[in-house]
Amino acid sequence: MSLTLDLHGVSHEDVPDLVHEFVNENWRPNLELTIVTGMSHKMKVIVNKVLGMYDLEVLHQPANPGCLLVHTWHE
Repeated sequence: MSLTLDLHGVSHEDVPDLVHEFVNENWRPNLELTIVTGMSHKMKVIVNKVLGMYDLEVLHQPANPGCLLVHTWHE
């Protein structure tokens, strides 16, 4: 199962709080999360900065560059 956070239409200044909330509310071992960033480079930088604070594997999808897959491998 993959849970999704869609950031389309969200202002850049609101993104860090939303990503933190999404990760913290859905943190479980061996879970896949999807974060839809759209094509905004700035949005991707903000999201990656927040995700860098967690022990997560972040996969950039060449077939869908507006989407990040995030795996939680630890409890």
